[in-house]
Amino acid sequence: MNKDSIFLFWLGYMRILLVFLLLLGLSGCLYQQINKQPNLPDNVDQTYEKKEEGWNVEFSENFSKIGIGDEPDSLFILDGDYTVQQGVGDEKSLKLPGAPMGDFGLLFGPREKEKNLELSFCFFASKKGRRMPSVAASIGGIRGYRLRLNPAARNVVLSLDETVLRELPFSWEGDQWWQVRFQALVADSNQSTRLQFKLWPKQQKEPVEWNLSEVYDIEYVGGKCALWGFPYSSMPIFFDDLVIRSN
Repeated sequence: MNKDSIFLFWLGYMRILLVFLLLLGLSGCLYQQINKQPNLPDNVDQTYEKKEEGWNVEFSENFSKIGIGDEPDSLFILDGDYTVQQGVGDEKSLKLPGAPMGDFGLLFGPREKEKNLELSFCFFASKKGRRMPSVAASIGGIRGYRLRLNPAARNVVLSLDETVLRELPFSWEGDQWWQVRFQALVADSNQSTRLQFKLWPKQQKEPVEWNLSEVYDIEYVGGKCALWGFPYSSMPIFFDDLVIRSN
């Protein structure tokens, strides 16, 4: 092999080696970027992920120790003939009769004003023909953050003191228990609030994602929690497993 051939051989070998080293370095950088944790600002969702931890139960009522036909002492009935009855599945629950028609609410829980709050509960309702019921829940009293399910309109409405913040499409099916988780999280020294909720059939596994999770430029409002039943279908509405948590 002459000198020119040897030179060309080593030149080709060095080029292949150089390409290999470059590819190796690029793959290492790519791996670091993929596995690198992003540097997020302090005021984004990391803050709210931390608030998912360390919740304390402030109020809990499953009506198991209350007599049939009694009105629970743990609830302040605003309007409506709410009583404990043997509900769906032979378990005690809070029943609102299907008549008369109207909006009937109740207040419960401590008046918490400087804590993040979560209200969870389940409900059972039925439609009759084209008539459908409606239910609502509130954090911060009767004029607080309100979440209302409107099956007839096929939506969920989030509002504050009659001011609509958001409407979301939602398809409801009756004759089954539904579970609700509704949270109000304080942010920016009480000058803004994150509102988020989940709504799913109780027999199914809780979804990972929230139906809605958004920050609103409204001052944080705490206080008691409230529920409403609207028996527009002339069928009874049942509530159960009322829980308020804070952190």
